[in-house]
Amino acid sequence: MPFLSILHGGKRISMIIKNGYVWNGLVFEKRDLYVENGEFVKFTESGPVVDATGLFVMPGWVDSHAHVIGTGMKLLTHDLAKENLLDILKSDAEEIIIARGWEELPDNLLINKMNEMAKPVILIRKCGHVAWINDYLKAKLNFQENLIYEGQIEKVWSILGDDFYEMAFETGENEFLRYGVTQVHSDDFHGLSFGKLKVLLSKSRIRIFEKLYTTEPWEYEFSEFGISKIGGIKVFADGSLGGKTAYMFQEYKDTGGYGVFTLPGNFDDIIKYAENNNLQVCVHTIGDRALHEVLERFERNGVRLKHRLIHLQFIKRQDFERLKKYYLSIQPHFYFEDIPLLENVSFEMGYPFLEMYRAGLDIAFSTDSPVSPADPKYVMEAALKMGFTREDAIKLYTENGSKIIGLKCGKIEIGYCADFCLYDGDPFERDPVGIFVNGQEVLRR
Repeated sequence: MPFLSILHGGKRISMIIKNGYVWNGLVFEKRDLYVENGEFVKFTESGPVVDATGLFVMPGWVDSHAHVIGTGMKLLTHDLAKENLLDILKSDAEEIIIARGWEELPDNLLINKMNEMAKPVILIRKCGHVAWINDYLKAKLNFQENLIYEGQIEKVWSILGDDFYEMAFETGENEFLRYGVTQVHSDDFHGLSFGKLKVLLSKSRIRIFEKLYTTEPWEYEFSEFGISKIGGIKVFADGSLGGKTAYMFQEYKDTGGYGVFTLPGNFDDIIKYAENNNLQVCVHTIGDRALHEVLERFERNGVRLKHRLIHLQFIKRQDFERLKKYYLSIQPHFYFEDIPLLENVSFEMGYPFLEMYRAGLDIAFSTDSPVSPADPKYVMEAALKMGFTREDAIKLYTENGSKIIGLKCGKIEIGYCADFCLYDGDPFERDPVGIFVNGQEVLRR
């Protein structure tokens, strides 16, 4: 490696990055950078020197909506997009079989084989909003059906235990870091204890803004933990397009249903608590009807804070202007992934992300990993195909993600967090060789 990293007593005091080609928002320019106390500063004479000669320097990517633990779980369990289910079932080594990635359920022979097994089998749909469990687990959880949705899935995760979630968190964190993602707005409070979640956030090597999944936020502590923070409340207004549970105005052509509306009954109370405690309410909304209902509820409560809407794949044209009052986390790649599903739905506006940007709405990119790969290059490719410029796409995947939570990160400029990556080739084709968070080296290749 051409660069050097030195720590002083376990804590970085200052640092100089020499001779790098630094991204300035438009092009790469050769210049030196200076860091003190985790921020870029105008100049410092002290501290170790990082030799970035010949390297490209980029701000760390900011994923405005993903799941660190879910990403780790996918890597620790079986991936049905890569593995054969029958081969998975033949193994006797696992006490619990967890596999993710199906779009259509397996045939009856495999269903019967799984139902005969005297251990839990969990098959999670690609979207994460639908799952199938075998008869053994169904009886253990006292469920009525093998096919389960949304809130029922939460009860399944409780059987895994905190040790598993700790391993999944570390694995997910490493997956984001390998791609140069230095900040994730995550949604991890599924199955593990709140105490364990706080410990994991305190030890995190990347900045995590935790959107706490709960309908009782007053029962929990919202605070900073190391470089991470629990500062948002996550709720769901509907399900997924693939699971036909996105809540739509027009019925699905193949089922005649409208999806499901899952906004908590006490949503007004959640809004009031968030407003009184300066917390951001983050709402998963995919269907146009779900979005419309959420906007109605926010406005009825006269919100003063700028809350967040996530996904927004379908929108009624009459609701488009109303989105200016909110932050929006979107996924350009979902359009291309969802093309085979669009023949079953009717809508006025679908995936209007470029139109959102041109209208001046506050949008930021994200992966929704593990639904899609955690690699920013995957999202960037989709954004460029959609019509975004490279410069705008980078801004939406760095600076804008931090703006959503009022944090000065994602930009290499004085006063911003020293979260950056070093590349030994084209940053839009390669993974970084060095990653720094808060002025500290966290990963080197």
